[in-house]
Amino acid sequence: MEKQGFHRWAWLVVFLLGGLLMLYGGAQDVSIFFLPGGDLALVPSWHPTRPVVGLVFGLIVLASAGLNIVWGWQLRCAEGFQERRLARRVAFVSTVGMIADWVSGYYGFGSLIALLTGIWLMRSRGKKNEI
Repeated sequence: MEKQGFHRWAWLVVFLLGGLLMLYGGAQDVSIFFLPGGDLALVPSWHPTRPVVGLVFGLIVLASAGLNIVWGWQLRCAEGFQERRLARRVAFVSTVGMIADWVSGYYGFGSLIALLTGIWLMRSRGKKNEI
């Protein structure tokens, strides 16, 4: 069965927004630790955060971004049960990454979009396979 519509491009959304964009987000979080004043940060955080918190949660965001890159690439060719399993993993890891980004003082937009895409993949493919 050939993927059509948004389903055809969902892997790219997870790969780019949940993965590559969140690598940048994780680097921003980690920069709080290395640039404690926040004066040199490219994007200032929306609430003050301790440097250690930025480091710990930044590493969590970087890990979730790396997993989203790997799983987003795997979603490209996945079908059926394997696709739903990967979508579940993407949704879980993106939720953790988004919350970690919020704690660090950033919005976690890429993780949010990857989370929504993972939920969409789980719901849409599950209904079509039941028919």
